[in-house]
Parts: sequence; C-alpha cells; structure tokens
Amino acid sequence: MKVTLRRIWIYLMLLFSMLCLTVSIVHAQEDVVNNTDTNIFNKYINGFKSAIDDFLSSIQEALIYVINKGLIFLVTVIRASYVALALLGVVLWASGFSPYRGRSLILGAIILAVVSEVAYGMLSP
Repeated sequence: MKVTLRRIWIYLMLLFSMLCLTVSIVHAQEDVVNNTDTNIFNKYINGFKSAIDDFLSSIQEALIYVINKGLIFLVTVIRASYVALALLGVVLWASGFSPYRGRSLILGAIILAVVSEVAYGMLSP
C-alpha cells in the first residue's frame, strides 16, 4: 500500500473529526454533571464578552467621530477651493485676459460644488 500525502491528509482529517466528536460528547456530559460550575463559567465568559463589546463599541464610536470630523474638514476645504476657482474664473473671463480658461475654471468650480455637496449630503448623518 502506497502512502501518499492525500492518504495522510484523509487520515488526519478523520482523526481530527473523531477528536472533535469525542470532545463535544465529553463536554455535553460535563455540563449535565457540573451545571453550577458551568453557570459560574458562563458568567465570567459573558462578563468578558460584554467588556470586549464595550471596548469595540468605543473604538467604533471614536472612528465614526474621526471620520465625521474629517468629512466636515474635507468639505470645508473643497468649498474654499471651488469658491476660489469660481472667483479666479470670473476675473479671467471678465477681464478678457483668458476668457476660455476663465470659463473652464467656472465650469470646474460648478462641477466641484455639485459633486462635493451631493456627496456631503449623502454621507452626512
């Protein structure tokens, strides 16, 4: 009989599944015998779970706060940018120095304003 890696893998998986089955049977019998010990253990586990949940919830709240403040800052910067672009475009267009570039800057400012305000409206709570 040739020993291959596949056979070794199959034997290991069978051994592992039998081990898991045995552990689950023994654990079920221990629950019946040591019901009070299990209740105390479950209290500790539940306390540990609630501590982890509280910790992760506080991290989640902090991340939401940082993202919200970053979004507000980004929108403020974008608003300043499209106002400056529009003003520069109006000056270039009205002065006749570079009317085509002025028109392009005004159009870019309008597009930037629409996209940023729509995105802010969709992302803000």
